[in-house]
Amino acid sequence: MPDQHGDPGREPLLRLSRRSSLISGSKTSGTRNKAEALRARGVDIVNFAAGELDFAPHPEVLSALRHTADADVHRYTDTGGIPALREALADRISRLSGVAYTPSEVLVTAGAKHALYLACLVLLDSGDEALVPNPGWGTFQAQIKLAGAVPVPVETADTDFVPTVERLDALRTPRTRMLVLNTPNNPTGAVYPPHVLAEITAWARQHGVWILFDECYGELVLPGARHAHPAALVDGARELVVGIGSFSKSFAVTGWRVGHVHGPAAVISAMKNLQSHTTSNVTSVVQHALLPAARGELDDFVAEARQVLLHRHGIVEKALAATAHLSATTPQGAFYFFVDGRDVIGRTLRGVEVTDAGVLAELLLEHAGIALTPGSAFGSEGFLRLSYAIAEDRITAGLTRLREVMDDVR
Repeated sequence: MPDQHGDPGREPLLRLSRRSSLISGSKTSGTRNKAEALRARGVDIVNFAAGELDFAPHPEVLSALRHTADADVHRYTDTGGIPALREALADRISRLSGVAYTPSEVLVTAGAKHALYLACLVLLDSGDEALVPNPGWGTFQAQIKLAGAVPVPVETADTDFVPTVERLDALRTPRTRMLVLNTPNNPTGAVYPPHVLAEITAWARQHGVWILFDECYGELVLPGARHAHPAALVDGARELVVGIGSFSKSFAVTGWRVGHVHGPAAVISAMKNLQSHTTSNVTSVVQHALLPAARGELDDFVAEARQVLLHRHGIVEKALAATAHLSATTPQGAFYFFVDGRDVIGRTLRGVEVTDAGVLAELLLEHAGIALTPGSAFGSEGFLRLSYAIAEDRITAGLTRLREVMDDVR
């Protein structure tokens, strides 16, 4: 009989699952939470770690929310989402992507993160491999591991943060089953050029590899760049692309947790079945409240957001160019700069040796009162992610502090 009091040579009777040891908490959320905790204590923090627009939602969205809260829409909905929202999303996705989708090929989820997780569980088996561009959002690799599969990083720092077919092919094995593509990219702001995306899509079709296409920032592309959908670029690619979208980034409702996924009907049906046993339906009230956004009635809000972000982008680009020891590739979408701080590693700042970007981020938080996310959260050491989705006066104040502190690097 097992020793109830524990035996050093045995596993404890009560233990956590091995799955739970595969991942740690989100590092991007951790930086944001630390900044907010300091702010709550009265410390003046410029939070460049924010991954959300600082705008208030469109008044019509808020009006719709108030109206639906008073209506009789407080019961379970179809697991996949209310029919009106799925129809509106199918029309919107078809218009934006240039590929026709029907409501049966669309699923409403509890945020885009949940959509990604459902997709990993449906598309991957234990032992499969999934190619993931690096640097990249840490959640991709964590969810692939939770699905029992193996994430395979694809380095892009030396290819303008855009994966290449040559590198993908060098990493492909008989177990390669999925490729994650995220454009505009978090954390780099890179927008994959349509011709490169077409080459990658043709490669995936040739080798029977699913494309998990995260386009949550797809409507936040700056002038001079064009966001493209892989299914529109290559004949026959529609059957291998699973697209992930969100209301959060474009319509400033991150806390509402509403995402969506589109793809082949069989994939969507399997994901819907899985959702029925996890979250069930997305909150009924917010589904109804987001109908005006899904129908395109609030696209002026998104257009305005792009103009504001363009102006802020220029401020950050100019300030970083005048800051010692830091540089950045000019991003074309989302609202991030991926700042190269590798020149600082091995130097000292205010008497402390900077051994990695995590130490640099801690020193900037302490001495400059600014929060940036270390590149290690995205698989790339020596970098810092800077979000400019905050008010212009805070951007200016934070970048002034950054420049002053970086002058003290020795």
